[in-house]
Amino acid sequence: MLKPHTIPVTVLFVTVALLALGEILTGTTPLFAFYVAGTLICVGITYNVLGGLSSIGGIAFTGFAASTIVISQFAKVFFMEAADKTLESPQLTIKVYLVFYFCAMIGCFVYKSLRIKLPKPLEPGTAAQADLQYAISVSVGLVASLIYEIYESSPNPDQRASSAHSIGLAFSVLLLFSLVLAVQSHIRATGGRHSFSYKAFIPWIASIFFGFIDTSRGHIMLSTVIYLFTCYVSGYKFRKKHYLAAIAGAALFVLVISPFEIYSRGPIRELEFRDRLSETYRLLTTLPDWSVVEEPSTAGIGTGSREEYYERPGTFVLSRLSAIRADSNMINACAGGYRYGFTALKIDLVRALPRFLAKNKPDYDGAAFTGRVTGINGDEVENGEFLITAVSDSFGAFGWLGVVVVSLFAFPTIFILYESMFDMRKPWGTVATCAFCFQFSQVSMGGLMTLAIRAPLAILLMSYLVGLIVRMIPVQGDAMPLHAAGSLDEAMGS
Repeated sequence: MLKPHTIPVTVLFVTVALLALGEILTGTTPLFAFYVAGTLICVGITYNVLGGLSSIGGIAFTGFAASTIVISQFAKVFFMEAADKTLESPQLTIKVYLVFYFCAMIGCFVYKSLRIKLPKPLEPGTAAQADLQYAISVSVGLVASLIYEIYESSPNPDQRASSAHSIGLAFSVLLLFSLVLAVQSHIRATGGRHSFSYKAFIPWIASIFFGFIDTSRGHIMLSTVIYLFTCYVSGYKFRKKHYLAAIAGAALFVLVISPFEIYSRGPIRELEFRDRLSETYRLLTTLPDWSVVEEPSTAGIGTGSREEYYERPGTFVLSRLSAIRADSNMINACAGGYRYGFTALKIDLVRALPRFLAKNKPDYDGAAFTGRVTGINGDEVENGEFLITAVSDSFGAFGWLGVVVVSLFAFPTIFILYESMFDMRKPWGTVATCAFCFQFSQVSMGGLMTLAIRAPLAILLMSYLVGLIVRMIPVQGDAMPLHAAGSLDEAMGS
């Protein structure tokens, strides 16, 4: 069993009280600080109710709460900035947050023990099967990811809407699955002494490469997140050198990789795949002056930008982990009573359908629409990708009723769904948990529907496809049953 790492009630209340005091001392209005305190108490209680870091729901909720309000409020005190200063309609925004998290707390408390019978993915049964699945998955995953990137970067809309594009996207998940298999296999083989091998390096570096070509910082981070999470659910004991490496890696990402990736979007994003490769090589071999690289990351600071929560330079990445700023734009835009109903949700649902079911589905998701509602994206910007979370999306679509319904019912339901289908200690369960929690951290209502329907169904089908192929191939060697990843002590015979 994984340790829940729950928060003692005394620690929770004392920490929140000190945070509220810090916010008031840094210029935040007392009423805003009071609402923040109430919201964070609801967050902490919900975290404990869900089992902390021992459950899929607890991990997903942690990521969502952290990237919406938790990180931002502590960072504001650290930078000695008023927490309500750069928000639009700050009092209404924090009231919406308080109601959302209060209802989420009630819903998770009521439904926390509910489980339903659902089909589960077909996991590898033996170590030999896992090794064979790794070989198949890494090979198919590499080819599928390559196909997807080629068609995704094509200027031809027909190629982006082709079956090859969809197949490449569907099978690219095997690259991440092979990473999980490689890490778990090496932990078992070394008795828990080591976790990373050349077999893990191949899908890890390939995913980072495709992330850079795709100009996506999230994609660049994904393989490292999956590696760390696989180690965590497998019971791997990190040592001091691992923590130091993690800190150094995080600093490298924030200070170097993220600014460079943002800078590279200008010359790379509109190119075809082959041209992206050559342009990437040129950028890496002829580095421009670093002040030029950093400029896109600090643009908008101090100029009334509606996308930055902090006033000091160098906080571009941190603003992306402070979604309350983006949510305030939507809440302010709909404060006067405007409601867009199911419009954005329908766009996301239709776009999630396969092409053979929706031949004329839109090329862009509901973020393009909500970006125009907030005024961040002009009407002429067809493909704007302005991110908001389910907090403001529910308010913008249906008002206070939407806030209550989404937090009270949708959040607990999706946690029940994933915990009923997946065991996060097993390979496919690890992949499903990582993909779910990674996308859930700033999910909109449309994203909730996609995560609830398409993602688990795709993983279920893929697991049976690969698993049945492996079971038809005679495998010699280790036929010992493959233990759950969390049972590392048993796997080592101790």
